[in-house]
Amino acid sequence: MRKVWGILIVGLLWCNVSAAQSMVPLKKYVIDNSQYVEDPITLTYVLKRCGAAYLYAATITKDKDQKISEQFTKAYGKVTMFAGQVLMEGMNWSEEVASKSLFTDIENMLNYYEKDGNDSFARTGNYMMDNYIAEDIIICNGVLESMK
Repeated sequence: MRKVWGILIVGLLWCNVSAAQSMVPLKKYVIDNSQYVEDPITLTYVLKRCGAAYLYAATITKDKDQKISEQFTKAYGKVTMFAGQVLMEGMNWSEEVASKSLFTDIENMLNYYEKDGNDSFARTGNYMMDNYIAEDIIICNGVLESMK
């Protein structure tokens, strides 16, 4: 009986660790979809993820460093506007449909960042370091630079 309980506990712990991330790291997504720039759906997914990552970063830094928070907010605006343009031009969507898609998807992604950031903070005392969120910001900075 002890062996069964031991296996059950180890199994539950293993499952909990494997489910610690809500989203695939953006770096992996970009590598797995290396032609993402050519496809409006995958491109807008990356841009929406970046928008959510920047919005999350702006939220958690606003009390500590207003200037950095504003930079994240500006970056959020740039990638979100570009994602909207891609949806309207590449998918032939109306402004209303594109806006609704952006709002819904970014809100959902932001919820995942908040959950994972809070989990990270509970474990490490830091929201974004040593997890996929910090790596996503780095990828997004590269995406933002390529838009210039």
